[in-house]
Amino acid sequence: MKNINFIIVLFVIPLIGASQGSDELILKIRAEFQRINSSKYLEKIELFNDDFMDYRTDGGGQLTGFFEKEQLVKITEWIGLSQGTLITDYYLKDGHLFFAYEQEYKFKNVVDESGEWIGFNTSEEEIIFEGRYYFNNHVLTKKLIKGEQMFKQSFDQAEFLEHANLIYQVLLKRKLPKKE
Repeated sequence: MKNINFIIVLFVIPLIGASQGSDELILKIRAEFQRINSSKYLEKIELFNDDFMDYRTDGGGQLTGFFEKEQLVKITEWIGLSQGTLITDYYLKDGHLFFAYEQEYKFKNVVDESGEWIGFNTSEEEIIFEGRYYFNNHVLTKKLIKGEQMFKQSFDQAEFLEHANLIYQVLLKRKLPKKE
């Protein structure tokens, strides 16, 4: 019996400690992105379509950078598709992504009397997906998913971080004065 208790203590206690550390990290991350969202002193820079996109989608795109002094602290990427919109908010501290919130909206389907699909009502959208991604030192520490994505792609951490860095660099180049 002593051996079983020892084994339980040996394996369970470290898990509890790790969970508490993770929970504290999530709370710190939430406090920081809430602070950024509530700030009234952010400078905003907007880029449209070809300013940041390699190819234009049906509904176009918009990239918005929010700066606190010279530091880029938030990026909002809005992409318009033929069947809906994709919105991703990236939150940064000292140039490093610490949180991202991804949403997908789908236009309402329009059907005729027989139930046959005839198109989309582009004036009405419904949210079909939400993804919350928590990062620490470039590592995904927690992922919360609600709903299903339009294109059902799997989350690839390396691609996500690479894309975030790319749009970060695009906005920084636009914000910072050119050196001659």
